[in-house]
Amino acid sequence: MKNIQILIILLFSVGISAQNITEINSDLKLSDSLTYETEVRIYQGGGITNYSSLFRMFKDKSEKWTAEFYEHYAKVNGQAELQTEKQTLTSEKDMEFIFQNFVRSHILDLPSLREIQWKLVTRGNVEKVKKIHRGKETEEYELISKKIAILDGEGFKIQVKGWNKANEFEFSNPDGYLKHYPEIDELNYMCEILNLIRTEFDIWKK
Repeated sequence: MKNIQILIILLFSVGISAQNITEINSDLKLSDSLTYETEVRIYQGGGITNYSSLFRMFKDKSEKWTAEFYEHYAKVNGQAELQTEKQTLTSEKDMEFIFQNFVRSHILDLPSLREIQWKLVTRGNVEKVKKIHRGKETEEYELISKKIAILDGEGFKIQVKGWNKANEFEFSNPDGYLKHYPEIDELNYMCEILNLIRTEFDIWKK
């Protein structure tokens, strides 16, 4: 029998729902499907605020690369009106180089975090545990493991097309989970993607 101890770090919900992304795209005048044969979209949001953002990078038919950053403040009835801001980004390095590094970090193959939940456990030891049932003491072997649940309000949804492939996946709190599980490849690759964007485009700074 397994005995998993769950440690909750913080107490806010995470992620961006499909409905929210449809609303964001509508407000930003973007289609729900990717427009170009080579395109990356990373939606960032979640938590308890009305704020979300979008990093978008694409190559058009003339082989020209463009990178954009959208900030989105959703309408809150009686409290706030819809606000959107868009800026064109420049990068330190060539964007073809950046996209190739996204591919190097397996952006076209990564699964969602929920698909690797079984990895987000610190494996413990098998121990003999005493239990009392109906006044009778028994001993059973149990696997004592520890699971970290980080709920700090930051989620990412990634959509990508390129090299005749497409992929879509979601991660919540990759930076936080990586501190606890540095050996997990998928977390390392996701954080490589985010850190490359932070470095090259000066957004989502910690």
